[in-house]
Amino acid sequence: MHLNKYTLCFLIAIAIFIIAPGASALEMSSKRDCVVCHIMWLDDFRTDKETLVDFQPGNVLMKDTQGVVSSEEICYSCHDGYIMDSRNITWNFNRHPTFVKPSKNITVPMDLPLSAKGEIYCGTCHSAHGKGASPHGNPLGRTSVFRDLNIDSSLCEKCHREEASFKFSNSHPVHTDALELPDALFESGGTKATEKNKVICQSCHKTHGAKGKKILIVDNSGSGLCVMCHKDQGLLIDTKHDLRVTLPDEKNINGQPLSESGPCGACHTPHRASGKKLWARPQKQGNPATQLCLTCHGDDTPYEIKRTGKYSHPINVDPLSKDRIPKDLPLFAANGTKDSNGKVQCFTCHNIHRWDPDTPSDRGGKNVEGDSSNSFLRVSNNYSSSLCLQCHTDKKQIVTSDHNLEITAPKEKNFQGVLPSVSGPCGVCHIPHNARAIHLWAKEPYGDKDFVTQLCTACHNENGAAKAKLLGKYFHAVDVPLDKFNISTTLPLYDSEGNVVPNGKVVCITCHDPHTWDPNNPIKDYPNTNIEGDARNSFLRRTNSPSSDLCMACHEDKAYVDGTDHDLNITNRDAKNMLGQTVEESGQCGACHLVHNSPNKIKLWAREFGAVPKDEDIVNALCNSCHSKGNPAEGKIPTIASHPEKRLVNNIMRSNRKLLDYAPIYDKQTGKEINVGNISCPTCHNAHQWNPVIKAKGSYKNLEGAATDSFLRNVSYNNICIDCHGLDALFRYKYYHDPEERVEPLPSRIKFSN
Repeated sequence: MHLNKYTLCFLIAIAIFIIAPGASALEMSSKRDCVVCHIMWLDDFRTDKETLVDFQPGNVLMKDTQGVVSSEEICYSCHDGYIMDSRNITWNFNRHPTFVKPSKNITVPMDLPLSAKGEIYCGTCHSAHGKGASPHGNPLGRTSVFRDLNIDSSLCEKCHREEASFKFSNSHPVHTDALELPDALFESGGTKATEKNKVICQSCHKTHGAKGKKILIVDNSGSGLCVMCHKDQGLLIDTKHDLRVTLPDEKNINGQPLSESGPCGACHTPHRASGKKLWARPQKQGNPATQLCLTCHGDDTPYEIKRTGKYSHPINVDPLSKDRIPKDLPLFAANGTKDSNGKVQCFTCHNIHRWDPDTPSDRGGKNVEGDSSNSFLRVSNNYSSSLCLQCHTDKKQIVTSDHNLEITAPKEKNFQGVLPSVSGPCGVCHIPHNARAIHLWAKEPYGDKDFVTQLCTACHNENGAAKAKLLGKYFHAVDVPLDKFNISTTLPLYDSEGNVVPNGKVVCITCHDPHTWDPNNPIKDYPNTNIEGDARNSFLRRTNSPSSDLCMACHEDKAYVDGTDHDLNITNRDAKNMLGQTVEESGQCGACHLVHNSPNKIKLWAREFGAVPKDEDIVNALCNSCHSKGNPAEGKIPTIASHPEKRLVNNIMRSNRKLLDYAPIYDKQTGKEINVGNISCPTCHNAHQWNPVIKAKGSYKNLEGAATDSFLRNVSYNNICIDCHGLDALFRYKYYHDPEERVEPLPSRIKFSN
């Protein structure tokens, strides 16, 4: 058997002691083991010589005394670092402070005594007689002659109580196993807990032999210790969120400069943080999940960095739908922790530790301007706006539509000067921060109409990206309340700020959904070219062909035209309006009315006015645009069609649209309704309803009319003719267009030749 050199030296020393002169004076004593430290316990060792260690009467059990055995010299007589074992570690690198008074942040319990000066000393934690040194108790805690068991840093926690109560003191969690602790942590000096991956004080701290400040196991001035466990968060280093790059003179709440705190420590501190997430910067009152970011990015901060601006994406709000929570964009509780039932916060879209979501090695840089592909976004948002569309799934059709300006206007820039190829389809019109106006608007509003119309005309103007698709001089009324006309609708109405409200006004997006090209048939194979739309698509909220579904949402009584002889799908499918559209392209309503770009102010008429005699009501010209030779209704031209002039009619008693005897009178120049004037075609005819007593769509067949239908506005026994003609009105009404039966003198008849 070979003895090592330490054992050999020990045996030689014992032999010399036994044979040395005077050794016989030492009697066997029960205290012989104790006097290794308690040298004053045996009188045999007392001499009149001056000792190297001053004799101090008393012991630690006596009030205000320490005894020589508890002096630092006694500890250091062995732990002098000469021997290459744990005693050597005591003197290498950094160690727990000794011979200092406890700070105000800790409370030292009675069973961990201080020195006679009230200072922490070696014996505060160590004792040859403590629970951690004697054979009793849990053997896992019996090491380094501790006064008490030190299982999973339990001895540390006796003084550092606030740190142990991490939720109360906003300190780093302990006794948790949320992360997998890497081997590198323990290879660097960390102590393993009794359970795998459990975090304890000694995971990061080392009482003796620590290589970093604050007795950390390694130097953390570059956040090397932090990123051992938080590897993904280490991608922050050298990005703009590494304040060494952007704010090199900044200090955290502990007054630590970046050279000491490291990039992680600029925003996080492991103990006594200012709030959740170990936050190391001052916070204002409010939702912590928001305030963390606003400590730098708030508009009231002194930093010359990115701000959120007046118009910014809402935060601390519920997701649009609990049924479509995006998998890649987490929700957060108010304290900043992930919560599937939480709200949308800054962190929902932003990963503050990673500059580029697709390329981890891309750290950006101080002078690199971010865009929708990086900028600490969780998901790249260029090309197809995939970040936005994770929540706004109902807007996804915009990618395959003419409103994807990367296809239709690739050189158009938003308010920030960004091209569609960089901003993505959504970023052309909306930007999440520092927007130009409400609704995160990314362009300059244009025009003098209502706010929503100004948003649309930002592109749809003479010099805009959509200059080929203008409203024209005459177009459907906007910024008008429907209750003014006693109309209700199922389409959305808006207030002056563009918010949907029950009693709002009609605006562009009442009828148009700018994100959805076709309400019924999403484009799957988009040809990447500008598509010419019609009444079936064109960003309409409802299709308006082959039935008048969109117009019917407001003008329900006008939709009765569907399936009648005035539905050109039935009577003349090849007929075209002034824009060259067939009825299939324009819809039934579009055959006669143009919502945009109408050349006619009256009724937004979509056809060439028909010929009428001089001074005749202009509304008759609307009817004659079809009921004349060479036009769609040339087979239905009345031989005689006018009421005698200069016989002014008063309809004041028959001007209620809701009553069956309603008979409108029109101004012959403007076509507006008046109460005194001449009878014209629509006085007796309702062009939208085949039968006056049946409020329904037509039979979808070309019918030969009679005196009881044929788009007559009311029945013969209750009409405006009675007011002047009495009982004779029945015949005058029935035979109005028949020159043979009409009782009016022949010279007053007016015939139309074309």
